[in-house]
Amino acid sequence: MQKFLLTNKYINDKPVLHNIIDSFPNYTDILGNPERNVIKKIPFRSDFITVKSFKRPYLINKIIYKYFRKSKAIRSFEHGQKLLELGILNPEPVACVENSDLMGITSSYYISGYVPYDFTLREVYEQPDAYECVKAYARFSHYVHTKGVYIKDNTPGNTLVIRKNDSYDMYLVDLNRMEFHEELSFDIKMKSLSNNIKEQPFLDVFMEEYSRVSGYPFEDVKTRIAFFQKRFDAKIKLKARFKFIVKKLFPFSEKKQLPL
Repeated sequence: MQKFLLTNKYINDKPVLHNIIDSFPNYTDILGNPERNVIKKIPFRSDFITVKSFKRPYLINKIIYKYFRKSKAIRSFEHGQKLLELGILNPEPVACVENSDLMGITSSYYISGYVPYDFTLREVYEQPDAYECVKAYARFSHYVHTKGVYIKDNTPGNTLVIRKNDSYDMYLVDLNRMEFHEELSFDIKMKSLSNNIKEQPFLDVFMEEYSRVSGYPFEDVKTRIAFFQKRFDAKIKLKARFKFIVKKLFPFSEKKQLPL
């Protein structure tokens, strides 16, 4: 069984997109690290699209994503459209595809426009205009927060940066883990900011600019971001230790599972 959702603009392209999904393993232009999910740049019309193949879900998630919760592909598709409605840039949503059997989801794909970019936020420290870019990211983050968007997977690799003369366009990618609210609490805002800009003196520059545009006192911003950074780092260490113990106890339990 297959579910195929498209934006109205691309309704007539369904046969072409269907063929692209069927031929996905044959395309070789891979973007980023394919360890979990595989993203490929694929020719489409006179330009390119990106197709993200999500990792095959384990049995319990196969069932959950089919019967109880929207899959990552559908959430990415819907969130991308919602973000554009709110004036928040992300690669144009084109379509999403779910393949399933009676047990649940077997594979899923999210298709979006391809956006050439200058760098991701992860590389901002290496840029000659790093300070200005960090300030621009603080303003962008504040705008996202004013729209009630809580990005749960707000890591530096998920923001694409494009230089535009004396300003910057910032695009969000990896959209499946976010929430939309009427208003965000101060703590939720600080939590969403705690895993991006970490190196000094850039962190202070970022917090000062966010404080300026948001009206929150700098010391409050600094204290809460530090709290959530410390908590996040502790969680990562605990998770790594748990994986180490599991590998020691069950050395054959961890097998690589490749996406389609």
